[in-house]
Order: sequence, then C-alpha cells, then structure tokens
Amino acid sequence: MKKSCAVVIPVYNEERAIEDTVTRIQGICATVIGYQFEIICINDGSSDGTAGVLSRLPGITVITHEVNRGYGAALRTGLDYCSQDWIFITDADGTYPLGDLPTLLASAEGVDMVVGNRQGKGISRSPPHQLARWILRKMVHGLTGVMVPDLNSGMRVFRRSLYQEFRHLLPMGFSFTTTLTVASLYSGRRVHYIPINYERRIGKSNIKPVQDFLGFSMLIVRLASYFDPLRFFLPAAFVLALLGVARAIRDVIVVNQFGALSVILMLTAFQVFVLGVIADVIVRRFQIVPVAPPVPDKARLPAPEKAPDAEPAAQQVRDVVS
Repeated sequence: MKKSCAVVIPVYNEERAIEDTVTRIQGICATVIGYQFEIICINDGSSDGTAGVLSRLPGITVITHEVNRGYGAALRTGLDYCSQDWIFITDADGTYPLGDLPTLLASAEGVDMVVGNRQGKGISRSPPHQLARWILRKMVHGLTGVMVPDLNSGMRVFRRSLYQEFRHLLPMGFSFTTTLTVASLYSGRRVHYIPINYERRIGKSNIKPVQDFLGFSMLIVRLASYFDPLRFFLPAAFVLALLGVARAIRDVIVVNQFGALSVILMLTAFQVFVLGVIADVIVRRFQIVPVAPPVPDKARLPAPEKAPDAEPAAQQVRDVVS
C-alpha cells in the first residue's frame, strides 16, 4: 500500500518562479516509488500575475486567500485542507533543491520530521546575519538542549500528526517553521537534519531582517514561557537580584544607605521569581505529556496460553472412582 504525502507550497507574488517550481516538483514526484502525492499551492493574496500562472498549471490544487495573510497562515490553510500522512513544504521562489525530496522521504523513516539544513551561496554570510543566527540558535539551545543547525528552514518533511499536535502554537508569519522546530524538539519528537544546497532566490525577498529577528527572539521567549517557564524567569530574576545587590553595595559605600533603585530591583526580582513559579505550576498542571508511539502489530507477541487447571480434572477422576 502506498504512503500519502501532500506537497504544500505557499505562494506570494511569485509569477516568475512558480511555474518552474511546480513543474519540477511534478517531475520529481513521478519518480518517487511508494508514495502518492497531492500538490497544493496557496495563493496568499498575490498582487502580480501569480493567480493566472497557477490557473494554467494542470494537476495541482490551488487555494486562494483574497488578501495577503502571511507565510504561516498560508501553510496553515494548506495543512488544514490536506489529509495525507506526510507533509512536504517548500518555497515557491526556486531557492530549495527540490530534487532532494526523495532523500528527505527516505530519511523520514523512524522520525517525526526531517529538515533541510541550508548550505550554499543562498545563505547570507554578512556578520550581522551570522550574529543574529548564532544568537537565535543559542537561545533555542538554552530551551531545548539541542544546538539546531538550521532553525527556520522552509524545506522539510514531517508527519501531519505533528502539525495537529502543535497547531494552536503555530503563528501566521515567518516564524511558523521556527515554532514547529522548537516545539518538536522540546517535546522530545525525533527531528533529523540533512544538508541541502540553498540557492539565491528568484525575485525580491519578503523577509525584513531586523523586524523578523526581533519577532523570532520574542517567539523563543514565548515558547520558553509556554514549555518551561523557569528556564526564562529564573535567569531574569537572578540578573535583577544581582543588579539590585550591586546597586545596594554601591549605595552603602557612597551614601551609607540603601537607595530606592536597589530596593525596586530586588523587589522586581522577587516578583519575577514568583511569577515563574506560578507559571511553572500551571504548565505542569495542564501540559500534555508526549505519549510513546504504539508498538507495531508485528512486534507484539501473542500472550502465552494459560495452562489448563489440573484441579477440575482431578476432581472428575475422584467423582468417577466414587
């Protein structure tokens, strides 16, 4: 029996690239043995000729947003529509190596998600971009204990059940993939990375570096507060308390008394600590613990048959003798 996989492509103002992207995916899907594919393109309110190009392409499902709602919203629309067991997402701009789809599917056996770790000339090597990526990766490492090689790669294969589990957390913007990655890692899901060659995009990028960096940072803080509040609140309380003590020492040395600022800092540290404890209690009370995957039927051994009870047989012999 063939496995099912949905190819979900969010599209926004990609009239120059979308036809080539869809054509290449159709050719690649035709060569993959053992899978049945459905290609779903979500036109996210494009203002160029994208809609006309999509309408001419055969063999695909097109879903249209009347207005631009964002990358994550387009993915959610496509994922809510499909019913396949596996999901493959990629961008429409020609940056990802679509020929690696068979490799991703082959690597998906026994894991929950396979992510393409981007390498190549499409990755920005500027010092500000590299510093931003390092900071975000260190933040995720502090939360999950995993140094993620590529936090927000847009080319990945994952189980649809993974999306259903974390749907309520997934945002409407570019941080969709980052949220899915962090939530999966923290919950103990099996995530595998394979290197892929990332090309320069066709057309203009919709990413805003400073705004998106701040958005990713706030996202990671929110996820830390959701999954493990003490990992965020305890360091914050410690830093505030340390500043308060340092200020108090300075005040005693300079003016021979505690200043208002040192008291405020220490009180704020205490409040942050209490908030962290309360948040942690709430999370532990209502958090759903991941359930281990069921054992396959072929791995289950039949229970040994119970030996017949000897007592009834002995009783029958005594009855006959008597």
